[in-house]
Amino acid sequence: MPCTSYFCSKHIYPDNYIVLCHGFLGTDGMMGINYFRGVKADLESQGCKVVVPKVSMTGSIDERAGQLNAQINDLLGLRPGASTSRPDVHLIGHSMGGLDARRLVHMPDLRFNVLSITTISTPHYGSPIASLSDSLGVLSRLQCKILLGLLSGSGKAMNDMTPQNMAHFNSNYKDVAGIKYYSVTSKFDPRINHLFFISNKHIKNQSDPRYPEAFGENDGMVSVGSAKWGEYLGLEGDTSHIGVVGWGITGITAGDSNYDTEDMYRRLVHNVARKVEGKA
Repeated sequence: MPCTSYFCSKHIYPDNYIVLCHGFLGTDGMMGINYFRGVKADLESQGCKVVVPKVSMTGSIDERAGQLNAQINDLLGLRPGASTSRPDVHLIGHSMGGLDARRLVHMPDLRFNVLSITTISTPHYGSPIASLSDSLGVLSRLQCKILLGLLSGSGKAMNDMTPQNMAHFNSNYKDVAGIKYYSVTSKFDPRINHLFFISNKHIKNQSDPRYPEAFGENDGMVSVGSAKWGEYLGLEGDTSHIGVVGWGITGITAGDSNYDTEDMYRRLVHNVARKVEGKA
């Protein structure tokens, strides 16, 4: 009997292209560093067709979505006016990459068909870290600037991901009929020396009645509530916002688990192979 759960020990794999969409401050292959650490090679070893576009690290959602469109066309060899058939693709986006994917499918004249969008720790309802919400208080805002100081030059991207601006985004860009939407979330409890210790505690312990989804349990950047969109597949293990792309900070003094990133992506593609492509 075929497995009908997202958490299957044996996986099936889709026939169509998998497009991995990187998040804020990300790229792929720069200085030999892959954003989705080990994921592309692992999925390809299972027979998947995988492409990893590169978009602006700090651009707006609109800018990045336009670049994502152009990159997919280039990686799949899709040329204007070509008579080739439109390939089917599954988009898997981490963090802001999930927002880029949601925006992409509203663009006119795509040369490919998007069958599904799966988002991983994506701030669909915004992140308080992007806005330094007034509800955090003076001390909290000051402490958060330590983290934001690492994100210089990121104004457009961060501005787009505030809870207020994500409310406008969600109003303007509804789910597209015929495309399946899935999401997974993550959370963890970092130690004091972890990069996300301060941000994690603020998102977890504060609140704002205007944007309740943006607060609560979180992965250091995005709350569990904010990351839920479409069919919710579940909560991933004890790992951070960067742990779900293979860059967790492990060790007894850090707080990330030794998370099996490759297994998660195998489960994500299994999900679309079964539910969208109808494979068993």
